[in-house]
Amino acid sequence: MNRRSVLVIASLAPLLAWTLVGVAAAEPALIRLGHGFAAEEQVWLMPARPDLTPGQGTKYRLKLIPFQGNPERFQAYLAGELEGGTAPGLAVIFARAQGVDIKIVAGICQEADGKDWFTTIYMVKDDGPVKSLKDLKGGTAGVLGFKTATDLWARAALLNAGLAPDKDVKVVPIAFPAMGAAVRSDKVTLGTFVEPFYSAEVAKGGLRPLFTAVKAVGYDHELLDVWFGEKFLKAQPDAVRAFLADYVAVTRYYVANREQAKRDIHKAGYVRTPLEIYLKNADWKRDPGGRVDIASLRKLAVFMFEKLAWLEKPVNVDEMVDQTHLPR
Repeated sequence: MNRRSVLVIASLAPLLAWTLVGVAAAEPALIRLGHGFAAEEQVWLMPARPDLTPGQGTKYRLKLIPFQGNPERFQAYLAGELEGGTAPGLAVIFARAQGVDIKIVAGICQEADGKDWFTTIYMVKDDGPVKSLKDLKGGTAGVLGFKTATDLWARAALLNAGLAPDKDVKVVPIAFPAMGAAVRSDKVTLGTFVEPFYSAEVAKGGLRPLFTAVKAVGYDHELLDVWFGEKFLKAQPDAVRAFLADYVAVTRYYVANREQAKRDIHKAGYVRTPLEIYLKNADWKRDPGGRVDIASLRKLAVFMFEKLAWLEKPVNVDEMVDQTHLPR
């Protein structure tokens, strides 16, 4: 290589470096979203049907990361491994009470009463001795985890029946997939069932509903929400708006085309329940615009503080919800 060629290459090197920097800078923000295994259909539909999300890949990049429980999701966030995630409003209330800097930005689904909606159901053995809540005295209630929404509903129902949780009825954690077997084998007297596990267990037979989440607390309320870290919200507002615009579009598609959407979700592997059962499952109430029922979260926060003593001090629910990034 002659001296002139070397000089040409040397002169081009800074230009090439700046070009590579420009390409890297132009890459859309990565959203690593921690998620669970139930009731999150429109979230799962985003990677399953990227054609429904025009902003994905151009205005933001999306990577869904599965977690078994909420604590693991929040730990991953604190470790800098997530930008956001899904969680029950109750779990976000806990996180905020402990100083975690996250905010709810959209709703996923609600526990709502009525023939058109599914609400979390607590079941006992059909041929067992429990005919009413009072009959649970001396028994055991299976919930997804301590201080989860499923735990709150179980405790609310027991308190309404005049029973003392942990004293009159033992509360133990059990994963949703194992809940049916736990009730049938008398490992627990009462089990918590959500879709798609509820329909699968009903098809097997032998279990009977005792009460629902809505009946336990007495009003419709938020079940699952989408949250982001406050730093990410401030640093990448355009990416969050683009994500939520796609999220709302996908939610509306799901509500209007539920069967096809479920087929796409099932094909993508997010649901392992047999397709024919999954398609027949009743669904939770989903706001097409992704709006959050803030009033119901306020009620839950008060119940957690005053009745269950789960919080050391009240949590300002209005400050933990930010719906300004949702499309208007």
